[in-house]
Amino acid sequence: MYEEILDTAEELFMKQGYNDTSTRQIANILNITQPNIYYHFKNKEEIYYQVMQRLAKEVGENLNQIAADETRDFDEKLLQMAFYLQKRHPFSLFMMMHDLQHTLQPEIANKLFGLWENSYKQPFLGLFTQEQRIRATVEPDFAVRQLFILISANLDLPEAIKVASLKKTMELFFYGILEK
Repeated sequence: MYEEILDTAEELFMKQGYNDTSTRQIANILNITQPNIYYHFKNKEEIYYQVMQRLAKEVGENLNQIAADETRDFDEKLLQMAFYLQKRHPFSLFMMMHDLQHTLQPEIANKLFGLWENSYKQPFLGLFTQEQRIRATVEPDFAVRQLFILISANLDLPEAIKVASLKKTMELFFYGILEK
């Protein structure tokens, strides 16, 4: 039941965010009682932390695998990493950061921010620090933050145009940072 709770909670957190997801919703979807949830988890915050920890591990492994692919160049790797996030993490990164900063206990928020830094940001940052074509005036950390903003802006689009829009966004991003 532990994994089923996490699976259901992840789906709800990804669609609705932390604030708009309740343990009652999770219990109703699973046809269990809330006390059954609390048998496995202390509170909703712990569920969120476990969901995000599990997701961050998976995302980090996949992003690092794409980044390490020596058959792709920088542009292709970034595009594939962005597509992966769009598909696997359809949760607004803005909403996630808002949850971290404003709704969770500082101790949990700090742990989750550390997970995000290591699993989401670091694979991108590694690529940016290795790429020779990036203009000297572009700081890798700043470029990664801007890239996440652009990826997030494409998450709420209808499925039919989501991929094409992200591809256009990435092309715009590349031509804005790569030297000619």
